[in-house]
Amino acid sequence: MKRLKANKRMAGMIRNQVLYTRAAKALGRKVAWVTSGSPVEVLIANGIIPFYPENHAAVCTARGMATDLVEASEGMGYSRDLCAYFRVDLGSMDTGRTPLGRLVPPDLVLSCNNICGTVQNWFRVTADRYNVPHLFLDTPFSDDAPTETDIGYVRDQLLELTNQAALIAGRSFSKKRLLTVIRRSMEGLRRWDEVLKTAKQRPAPFTSFEAFVQMAPIVSMRGTRRTNRHYLKLLDELRTRRAAGVFAVDNEQARVVWDNIAIWPAHRELRKLFQENNVAMVADTYTGAWSSTHLEDDPEDPIGGLARAYTDIILNHGMEHRIKVISGLIQEYGAQGFVLHSNRSCKRYSLGQYLVEKEVTRLTGAAGIVIEADMADPRNVNFENLKQRLTPFFEMIKDSA
Repeated sequence: MKRLKANKRMAGMIRNQVLYTRAAKALGRKVAWVTSGSPVEVLIANGIIPFYPENHAAVCTARGMATDLVEASEGMGYSRDLCAYFRVDLGSMDTGRTPLGRLVPPDLVLSCNNICGTVQNWFRVTADRYNVPHLFLDTPFSDDAPTETDIGYVRDQLLELTNQAALIAGRSFSKKRLLTVIRRSMEGLRRWDEVLKTAKQRPAPFTSFEAFVQMAPIVSMRGTRRTNRHYLKLLDELRTRRAAGVFAVDNEQARVVWDNIAIWPAHRELRKLFQENNVAMVADTYTGAWSSTHLEDDPEDPIGGLARAYTDIILNHGMEHRIKVISGLIQEYGAQGFVLHSNRSCKRYSLGQYLVEKEVTRLTGAAGIVIEADMADPRNVNFENLKQRLTPFFEMIKDSA
């Protein structure tokens, strides 16, 4: 399949995000480094420009810089068993090497543990390095849906966090500004959800390989007009492609669902392997996390809507919830199989996958496979081993299609 025009536009958006942080500094505005699961709306509403180290680490890995950067962080005494995104970013901070040019140091950092516990320590290290405030949002882990007590606990923290962000930015809190940003986020989430759901079509014009790339704006530019324009144009492009008979996988013969983060060191090779075997990866648990986030348009209590949305994240729930999500995706997208990426860098995401595999197969009848790799550290990715594991699996699910 020819590259999406949206890829070139999005690459420019990522470069521009760095330029925005530089412009903000020049204009005396604040820049925050944030985790992907943080309530960025409260920062944007206060005129603070966000930058996402996790997204930066993925870009570094895709550009072939990860090995040198993780080795630099390990040379500082950090274990190889730690998150590769953390090690890539720390190595970049230490060496100054980045594919995005000069990065602007943060005026504050914001982290939230709804995706993992590593980010709390990662951003504490960052805050100490730059001697800036570290704002932290604690979201209680729950087996399934969060309770009202959980929501109230997070809401109280968000109120304090919002006031602190306004104080750092030199502004007073405005409910009207926050609602405006929340509504932009809601629009972006809806459009992203529409993009992902184009993969329901047979053959699929769009797969998770494209989604892993195209998710960057909804993760790192959520709540902005440019993100919403980007996804509107992407939807138009996908509709045009489908009308012209251009699909993500030629002669699509089977469909699978993916669990966990992309394997960036082998992303292109895996995409080609799926295409050569006529298998479409039509949905995944990672990119869908940003489409299912349910921000609430509540003029009276916008903070409460944020509290509910950022507490109810797939990684903030137990295995039973994961089993429900994967089973639901298999049924919704008509998949014959599912692939569980046992990600060395992300223990929380990979916990219990053999149990998940067994239960999802029992519930749906779809075949599953667990593959071992890493989202960013090339030293922990062996493409030939992945190919040897996946090729017979593909043949099996094609026979059952």
